[in-house]
Amino acid sequence: MYKTTSIEDIKQRVREVLHNLNWLLESHDSFAELVEVNGNNVVVRTTGYCAECETACVQIAFRERMPEINLVLE
Repeated sequence: MYKTTSIEDIKQRVREVLHNLNWLLESHDSFAELVEVNGNNVVVRTTGYCAECETACVQIAFRERMPEINLVLE
């Protein structure tokens, strides 16, 4: 049976990923926060040094844990 995921479920999972990711970002004087969930589009804002970083650790973390979403970084 096909199970749909509610926006609240997606928000909760995003918050869990961010919670686990921010301890790493904090060591770089950075932070990531949820801005918006619109269907499978998830907007996350990064601040600090990681906002301009090219290592893509935020994208990798979401790709590994939530491959079904479309991550948009601000």
